[in-house]
Amino acid sequence: MKHIILYTALLTAVSTVHADWAVKDDANTELPGRKVDITQDGVLRARLIYGDGQIKPYLRVQGEEGDGLNEWDEKQKFPHHRGIFIGWNKIASDLGSFDLWHFNNGGKMTLSKLEKLEGGKDSATIVATIEWRGGKQDAAGSDLILTETRTLTISRPAAQTTQVNAQFTLKPARDLTLGGDLQHAGIHFRASASMMESEKDTTYVWEPDLPGAGGKVESNELKWVRFTFPIGTRWYHVTQMNAPANPVQELSWRDYGRFGFFFQKPLKKDETLTLKYRFVTELAGNLNAKPSAEQQAAFRKAAQSHYDAFVK
Repeated sequence: MKHIILYTALLTAVSTVHADWAVKDDANTELPGRKVDITQDGVLRARLIYGDGQIKPYLRVQGEEGDGLNEWDEKQKFPHHRGIFIGWNKIASDLGSFDLWHFNNGGKMTLSKLEKLEGGKDSATIVATIEWRGGKQDAAGSDLILTETRTLTISRPAAQTTQVNAQFTLKPARDLTLGGDLQHAGIHFRASASMMESEKDTTYVWEPDLPGAGGKVESNELKWVRFTFPIGTRWYHVTQMNAPANPVQELSWRDYGRFGFFFQKPLKKDETLTLKYRFVTELAGNLNAKPSAEQQAAFRKAAQSHYDAFVK
């Protein structure tokens, strides 16, 4: 762990002092492990949380006036859901099958190195190497399943709007299959537990506009999903966009604010799979309760506009 601290301290020291955006790795006084704070003119916009005591690295995104849009709470429903995160509950290889969603059978995700911490005029970027490990070793003594390179670029394209470009590059250390089911695998966003008292008022729209009974939408052409929810007295939208080149089978969503895209895929050793997503969080205006059908139509139009910009 010492080499991570020394390495990231050097990266922080050489970052641009007068940049609008800054990135700082530090001890986490609120939760176990460490944190990487992403700030714009001194205002916290997002935080990568990782290290000892964390079952997986994840990104927390801030709303306006200090609102935490996806803060984790150990007492929340399904505490293995954390911020913006990735995982599969059945990753099968010669080591056996391991659950890197619930982390209940020996598997783990460890951030081994922060490759890049960079603040700039328009955005901030984090590049991290994350090792996915099983609970069993092979004959050579290795429990490594795959190595992930996670690249997160955070910006503010408009007032009261935060954008996260999230890229996950997966390189298997052995032949494997990313498997499981849509409620427990894929790339997801989990909203803060504080909004759960109002979960009956939350709403989703997605594209293509297919039936979603039971929180499940099946299509290999899924483009985006938009979630609208309250945090305190303010309402927010979160739109997750799926790059056209990504594999996708289904969309999974829940009223309490966990949603994301799912697929299953076999991968050969050293075969590289790169996944690209964009998350846009924005303050929703003039909402006091569950949106009307007319408002939802407007949400759909806005989400499509975000997606059109993303694919360009």
